[in-house]
Amino acid sequence: MHFDKIRTMIVGMGGISRSMLRALDSKSWHELVAVVDVNPDALQRAAADYSLPEAALFTDLASACQNSSANAVLINTPSELHYAQAKTALEAGLTPLVAKPLANCFAQSRDLANLALEKRIKLCVGQQMRYRRHYLSVAEFVAGGALGAVEQIYFLSAKPRHQARNLKHFLQPVLYEMTCHHLDTLFAILPDLAPESVICDGYLPSWSPYGSDCMINGLFRFRGGVHMLYHAGYSTQSSCYELRLEGTKGALRCRGIHMSNDTMDYEFAERGGAFSPIDLDRGRPSTDPWSQFFDLWYVYLNGGEEPPFSGSKNLKILSVIDAAIESLERGAFVEIPSSPTCQALAETPS
Repeated sequence: MHFDKIRTMIVGMGGISRSMLRALDSKSWHELVAVVDVNPDALQRAAADYSLPEAALFTDLASACQNSSANAVLINTPSELHYAQAKTALEAGLTPLVAKPLANCFAQSRDLANLALEKRIKLCVGQQMRYRRHYLSVAEFVAGGALGAVEQIYFLSAKPRHQARNLKHFLQPVLYEMTCHHLDTLFAILPDLAPESVICDGYLPSWSPYGSDCMINGLFRFRGGVHMLYHAGYSTQSSCYELRLEGTKGALRCRGIHMSNDTMDYEFAERGGAFSPIDLDRGRPSTDPWSQFFDLWYVYLNGGEEPPFSGSKNLKILSVIDAAIESLERGAFVEIPSSPTCQALAETPS
């Protein structure tokens, strides 16, 4: 299938959809043709903001699939709806781009990847964080060899989000809503990382508005003796972000407000030495990560290389999260299914 023009249908007209559309507005190959939302006010705002006729506004996805000219569906709804909505789009022959996580469990995500393969449709997941200036700079630095072989990782990323909103009663809000981004950015920096096992502990601070464990501490083991100490969550009292990579030649420390904020302080220490400031971002502009994401998405839909955010490749991340959830329940290390199981789904449909 060739896409000279990608005609999108937006499902869920919230902040993420508007962020995507700001990036898509500059793409000559894109046209917004339909919006689906259960909120009539959201539909009317979309009609006004994007000059859409009443015939382009829907409250039901199945009806929109049948009665619009869309060939792609951008699904940005609460994650418990992703499986049913992505399945509806696939069965209608449309190309879904689903906000992370792909679905709320590994089994459902695998089913969607299988269905996409069967239908020869290129399912993708909205994992755009790896295209932030911060992660592009760190990946380039690591690839340059200054750290040698990375063996120790410290990944701390937590928010003072004191309004739980749609995550109030969501089980494992951190692992499904946050860790999926953390793992994807980690694999962008260290693409050869092969997860082996994980153990996690979850807890709920006394001041937290969430209904279940919203803070996670974890230990991850990767092939070749690589280990990661991990901390993430939504109920810190102030912003927390630090990524530290230690290799055979030295260590890199990155500290900032959050992973989605490109204002970072970097320090490098040679083996056995003290940390000194280093400007990894010099010469690299801070750009909208969605813009690069959509450029790669368009190329993929038109027969180009399969990107790291394809539905089948995303299964690697979701298999780690699935094991992390099991470790929370068992209180023990859990082996992570070997990636060949996931890679069996990774062949690009032609």
